[in-house]
Order: sequence, then C-alpha cells, then structure tokens
Amino acid sequence: MTMLLPQTVGTSRTFHGKVKEAFTLAFPALLLCLVLDFVGGTVLGANYNDLAKNYPIILVILPGLMDLRGNIFGSMASRLTTALNLGHITSIRDKEVTNNVLLAILGSKIPLIILWTIGLFKVGNLKSALLVLLIVISSAIFIGLILGYSTALITVLPYRKGVDPDMIAAPLITSVSDLITIPALVYFVLLYERHPTEFYLLSVIMFIMLLYLIRIANISRRHRRTFGEVASVLTVLALIESFAGSTLEANSRVISQVLILSVMYPSILDSVGNFSSIIAAKTSTKLHLGGIDAVKSLETIYDIASLLIITPFIAYLTNWLAALVEKYILHQNAGIIWSFIVGYPLIVVMNMFIAVLLAIISYRANLDPDNTTIPAVTTISDAMGTLFVVYLAKSIIGV
Repeated sequence: MTMLLPQTVGTSRTFHGKVKEAFTLAFPALLLCLVLDFVGGTVLGANYNDLAKNYPIILVILPGLMDLRGNIFGSMASRLTTALNLGHITSIRDKEVTNNVLLAILGSKIPLIILWTIGLFKVGNLKSALLVLLIVISSAIFIGLILGYSTALITVLPYRKGVDPDMIAAPLITSVSDLITIPALVYFVLLYERHPTEFYLLSVIMFIMLLYLIRIANISRRHRRTFGEVASVLTVLALIESFAGSTLEANSRVISQVLILSVMYPSILDSVGNFSSIIAAKTSTKLHLGGIDAVKSLETIYDIASLLIITPFIAYLTNWLAALVEKYILHQNAGIIWSFIVGYPLIVVMNMFIAVLLAIISYRANLDPDNTTIPAVTTISDAMGTLFVVYLAKSIIGV
C-alpha cells in the first residue's frame, strides 16, 4: 500500500495544481535564471581575452567552478527546505543556518583544489597557478558568504509565505551563483592587477572571516557526516566535470562555427540542471517525510509532467535571447534552431527521471539525498547538455 506523504507547505497533489505551481512558481524563477545566465556570460565575454592571455588556468577550471557553486548551494537549499518542513529551523538567524553556510564554504575546498591541479597539469606555470589559487580561494570565501545567506533567504522567506521552496530555491541559487561567481572572480583578478596591496589585504580579511565563522559555528557529528558526504560527492563530480570541459574543448572549433550555440551554452546547462534540481529537491523532501513509498506515486509523475510542459517555453526564450545577443552585441544574424527546441524537452525529462533515481539510490545507500542528488544530477546535466550542444553543432554544419 502506498504511504501518504505529509502535506508540505505550498504543495499540491493534483496534476492541475502541479501545473499551476509550475507556471506560477517554477517558470518565473527559471525565467529569471535565464536572464541572470546571460548577464554572467556577458561579463565573462568582456574579460575573456585578458583571462585567456594572463590566467589561462582560470578558463580551464571555470566550468567546474561554476557548477561547484550551484551544486553546493543547491544542496544547501535542499537541506534547509527539509529542515524547515521538519521544524528544525525557523529563521535565518538560527545556528543551523550558520552551520550550513560554513559546511558549504568548506565543502568546496577539496574539489576546488582538484580542479586547480587538473588546470595546473594542462596549463603549467606554477608561479601563475599559485596566484590563481589564491584568487580562486579568496573569491570562493567571498562568494560563499554571499551565497550562503542568500540561500537561506531564498529558502526561509518563501516558506513563511506558504510557498514551496523546493520549486524555486535550487534553480534561483544555482543561477545567482553563476551571476556572482564570474563578476567576483573577475573583480579579484582586476583588483590584483591594479591594486595588489588591497588584493592581499582583502584576501587576509576573507580568511579571517572564515576563521570567525568556524569559531561561532556549532558543528556536530551529523554536520561532520554531511561535510563528508558533500565533499566526497563533489570530489568525484569534479573529475566527471572535467569530461564535460574536455568534450567542449575537443569540439570547440565545431561549436565556434555555430556562434549562437556558444552564446546559449551556459543557459542550456544551467536550465537543464535547474529542472533536475527542482525534482531532486522535491524527491528528497518526500523521502525524508514519507520514505520511498512516498516517491512511488502519481504525485512524482505529476511533478515531472507539469515541469515538462514549460520546457518548450524555456527552450524558445533561450534561443530567442541568444539570437538577440548575437544580433545586437555580436553583430551577426541568427534564428531559431528547431532541432534545439524539439530536443531540449527530451534532455530535460531524461535528467528529471535521473534525479528521482539518484535520490532513491542515495536514500537506500543510507546517504542523505539532500547532500548527494542535486550535485550529482547537475553534473550529469552538464555532461548531457554539452553532448547535446556538440550534436546540434555537428548536425547544423553537416559534420
């Protein structure tokens, strides 16, 4: 007999209700994410030549670095949503929020160093690499503090208003992380180039703030387990992320012949990951509240189907915005790629089902799906999205 899932804040169990939530909650959040992705890409494009010439190792690790932020804070949003539904936290001032912010910042360090090491082997130049490591770690602490408390706000405030945070928190914080990561990283680079003394002073301040956070946090055995799970998963995923980067690099000449796909690339990866993150967060909450039986229900199908309905709109808007960027900023003509419009929903639905499967596997393996599912599924989304873009490029130019 199927176990009934306890009703959570802002959720509906009917298909009509799910569709309404998808259009009123998820669609605006995903649309905002889409705009934010293009803003972050513009900042990167404006500084791309300088980074490629003077700090090539940053470009090597940047895709994994951006995914790492979304993974960590998307996972944190999922944990906070579960904690809210279970009554463990009620405010962003709760000690548990501070603990989660600290875990998120520290959880990124091991995979970050792995990504940096991979970049060092590919690019060389140890002296420049050490400078990049300082830039990346200092900016990571800065970004982590902003994103950590932003995640808490994006999760707690909707919950208080009766809105299901699972529908909006993970997508929003993933794209906000992309929006902040690139400008902050570029800012630290420019600060070093123009005001090195201030750069080193700011770096010291960042490390002091991290030590202060460690001092005021109250880390228990449960938190250490969470840290171990998150760090372990992200370490493995950092290696997987290098596959997406290698695939993109190996096919860069093909993709460059279809310029609009280069413009769309960050948005495609993020949006596919965002859809998957919503399902991952909702599945994790169900598992915590009702176990596996709560997932094996029509409600899970309704969740996926309702989100699938809005994928053609997101696909078309992604293509349309990219065409505008190419026309008015890059001064080239581009149109709608119908093979992308048709294929995009298929990629999304595949990843949403993968999210459900990974959450169940984590739960059965006695791992907290809040810590493992979103990082895993967004990384898989990056790999599948990259392969999808390569396929589109080759089909368009006839390779």
